[in-house]
Amino acid sequence: MVEDIESGFIGAVLIKDLSRLGRNNALVAFYTEMFFPDNNVRLIAINDSIDTGSGDNEIMAFKSVINEYYARDISKKIRSSRRTQAIKGDYYGAFAPYGYVKNPENRRKLIIDDEAAEVIKIMFDMAADGLGTYQIARRLTEARILVPSAYKFQKYGQKEHRFDPDFPYDWNQATVRNFLQSRIYVGAVVSQKQSTKSFKNKKMVRYPESEWVVVEGMHDGIIDSDLFERVQRQIKIKQRDNSMKKPNLFAGLITCADCGSRLNFHASTQSKGKEGRFLCNRYRHSNHSATERKCTIHSIAYRTLYDLTLERINSIIRARLTEDDVVKRIGANRATDNLAEKKLAKLRQRENELKMIVRKIVEQNALGEITSATFADLYGGYKSEQESLFTQIQDLEQEMAAVDRDRDNARRFIETVRKYTISQELTREMLLDLIGTIVVFEATGDYRKRTREQTIDYHYRFVGKLE
Repeated sequence: MVEDIESGFIGAVLIKDLSRLGRNNALVAFYTEMFFPDNNVRLIAINDSIDTGSGDNEIMAFKSVINEYYARDISKKIRSSRRTQAIKGDYYGAFAPYGYVKNPENRRKLIIDDEAAEVIKIMFDMAADGLGTYQIARRLTEARILVPSAYKFQKYGQKEHRFDPDFPYDWNQATVRNFLQSRIYVGAVVSQKQSTKSFKNKKMVRYPESEWVVVEGMHDGIIDSDLFERVQRQIKIKQRDNSMKKPNLFAGLITCADCGSRLNFHASTQSKGKEGRFLCNRYRHSNHSATERKCTIHSIAYRTLYDLTLERINSIIRARLTEDDVVKRIGANRATDNLAEKKLAKLRQRENELKMIVRKIVEQNALGEITSATFADLYGGYKSEQESLFTQIQDLEQEMAAVDRDRDNARRFIETVRKYTISQELTREMLLDLIGTIVVFEATGDYRKRTREQTIDYHYRFVGKLE
């Protein structure tokens, strides 16, 4: 229509009411006040009694504002409704995700599709064993397992996505990665991951992961949460072959204490056991002149780290720690539950007293029982104390919440430790289960004089550093 107007083919635009032209006030104003008059076009909105050919159309600007407000209000209500649905944890996708089918008794709930679920389990097992997404996709293709779209079409007649009927087994690594990163397979429903910018702009924007709505336990999981978390850590780590053709058990787990970058494996027959060593990645890729060097070497032999880590893990297993033991170590500087509760009760009692005092002096000032100067002095002091109390209460509540998190993390750590017994060798699975990060400090002293010393900090999963 705009093109026809600009070409001179249209002399009048006839609409039911102004909202049919648009609900974006700025654009409606542009067309009605600039574009149509410049092109000698008459606008008639029947229900709003608007006719630019007869003048007296002052109401048009107000109608346009009301129309935009209506669209804005409806948009807010729809977003609020969708968020409410998300918090309930119901599944609102048009199709069930691969591995599940919709429950015929409740279409908002999912039940496991046993045949597809086996494929999901195979994927996670391969990822946990260290295979990359490309390798997993290739193995699924070689095993002639139908891609999800072909499987759903063959079994249920659903044509959710197009697939090449000549290559129904052609898996790609993007599909595998999406499945491995989806929390749907541990029984959670994740929503509110993206939305339009606004009711005026329909471009989709993706929200950061911290803003997603995740509701756990909404259906039976195909895999357990421990396996899921281990795979998340695994797929983020890029493992490359080294000249020794030896698997690097510590890939992605070792960091430099000074610059925070990863320590990379370096094949070297000069190191202890002739098994290579780890070097700071920033050091390796910087100019090694004294003035331009970005970090120091932070070198540690593979065999040294292997033996020390095995000793540390065995000592944790041997100690047979309880939840209370771990909580005491990770929250040594926090107040005990009883002390924190007593302190919080006293602070809240004083907070209530102050509310009553402030209300009383306000009434006394209104009745003229105290002077304005006295009121200002008293009010300022009590308000300052109220603000201080509010901060103290917030801090104490956060500390008490942290104690609860400590206990939950301690329980998870102890459950993971108890999966293992004293071992003579390390495995990748053991490291990913128990170790969060290994922090390597720069060595001091001289190796040849046997005065070399080096600090290694172990940060365990769930609980961090245990003193």
